[in-house]
Amino acid sequence: MVKDKEYMKNLIEENLLAFVGTRSDTNSKEEHNVEKFFENYFSKLDYFKKHPEYCGLFDIPGDYLDRKIPWCLLKGKGDDTIVFIHHHDVVETKDYGILEYLSLKPYELMEAFKQNKMELPKQAYDDLMSDKWLFGRGCSDMKGGGSIQLSLIEEYSKEEDFNGNIVLISVPDEENLSAGMRGATYLLKDLKEKYNLNYILMLNSEPHERGNDLKPTIYDGSIGKIMPVVYVRGKLAHVGQIYLGLNPINLLSEIIRRTELNPNFIEKVGTTTNPPPTWLYHKDRKQVYDVSLPIASTGYMSILPLKRSPMSIMDELKEICNSAFIQVIDDMNESYKTYNKIAGTEYDKLPWEASVKFYSELYEEALRDSGNEFEIAYSNLMADIKDKFNSNKISTIDASNAIIEKTLEFVRDKNPCVILAIAPPYYPSTNNSLLGEKSEKINETIKKLKLYAKENFNEEYTVQNYFTGISDLSYAMFVSDQEDIDYISNNMLMWNDIYYIPLEIIKELSMPVINVGPFGRDLHKYTERVLKEDLFYKTPQLVDLVVRNILNN
Repeated sequence: MVKDKEYMKNLIEENLLAFVGTRSDTNSKEEHNVEKFFENYFSKLDYFKKHPEYCGLFDIPGDYLDRKIPWCLLKGKGDDTIVFIHHHDVVETKDYGILEYLSLKPYELMEAFKQNKMELPKQAYDDLMSDKWLFGRGCSDMKGGGSIQLSLIEEYSKEEDFNGNIVLISVPDEENLSAGMRGATYLLKDLKEKYNLNYILMLNSEPHERGNDLKPTIYDGSIGKIMPVVYVRGKLAHVGQIYLGLNPINLLSEIIRRTELNPNFIEKVGTTTNPPPTWLYHKDRKQVYDVSLPIASTGYMSILPLKRSPMSIMDELKEICNSAFIQVIDDMNESYKTYNKIAGTEYDKLPWEASVKFYSELYEEALRDSGNEFEIAYSNLMADIKDKFNSNKISTIDASNAIIEKTLEFVRDKNPCVILAIAPPYYPSTNNSLLGEKSEKINETIKKLKLYAKENFNEEYTVQNYFTGISDLSYAMFVSDQEDIDYISNNMLMWNDIYYIPLEIIKELSMPVINVGPFGRDLHKYTERVLKEDLFYKTPQLVDLVVRNILNN
């Protein structure tokens, strides 16, 4: 275990202040600043001076910002290997207002807060005055945890007979589309093959938050995330002839009503219960005002699964959409009957029929109807979208709509329909129970960790089976079969052209996971802070315990 705790505290603090002081706003060129930080870190350690081949900067394949992944390998005895991961990107700092210039300088920021240069909520103010917390962007999410990992690597590098290996990777873009972790999959595969590494654990140090009971938490999995897109094409009509058309807003509203907070999507697995779906966007596609119905309406929702596959989720959504479509048509016919009765005219049943398709089905229909002409148009569109996407001129949902609308152009059937697709990003759900015997050793280590915390800190650590804040641990394992991989690739918009997950490689590398991180509060807010006692003392001891138990040191 870590012996000189005060030395370790000073080392973590030194690394943290330099790390936090390096601006690295997510999805920006400023993430490149971290590369220089790591070059300085590697250059100061005797181990990497002696073994320069064990550290470097890995180019993320196809990254439009040309970002790199700082990495290093501590090569000990044997093949068993732990992978340390953390992300170095942070959310922007504009919410600090007049104190933005101090947002990356924790102690100066706290002094300004104490001088009442910015109003703080009561709990944040009380934490500030207790002197038990460190404030500043990234102190908690998650350069605090990253600094713990860096400091432990520094200490382990001095041990001549270290058993096992540690790979450390620091990834960009976690707060956006996880380009860093998706790209790191290729790096991990390369290192495995080059040095014959046997990956037995991926350890993350994301901060944990606490409820009113203030119980600390560790995690042995990470929740999934899927973003279904629902595009509804209606039928144009003047509002004075409303029954000649079909309003897509009406249909999408019915779909939203049936899916928002739908308890059928709630799962409880182990100690974790996921929240139900919620819609994040809903808009018609009308560009200017006129007195006709909109031609289409679109939106996307967020679903956070624990065990359900994308195919299972999307199949259920298709059934819901079809039922909603039938209900809307029935309601329209009932309204039309009443209208005819009042008007004294003859009623004829409206011609609409429910039609719900997955994007993969729509794509095949366009190929069948228009062949090469569609392929050329699709290729040109994707080139244009890629250019706009890489220069932040188009959003994910606007790109998704453009792809669906271009495909619809080349389909002969122009009747109302619902198109279901998946938009990036996609995060597979992960839990150690999925890996069977591979997880036995980490399960035993978790028991030792809880016992150590109880005996040394008098704290009862709880184990949550899924980190519900979404994390890069989602890319540590993938256990679904080829059918699920094919389903994702066929229905994920922009797949291969702009967005890609090497699921086959992840499946090959699959390893158990654990998240052990410090107690943090107000992540992504100007009051973001981390508990000093956790950051400097407790969490480093717990991470060290995990390492030494897993690698038999």
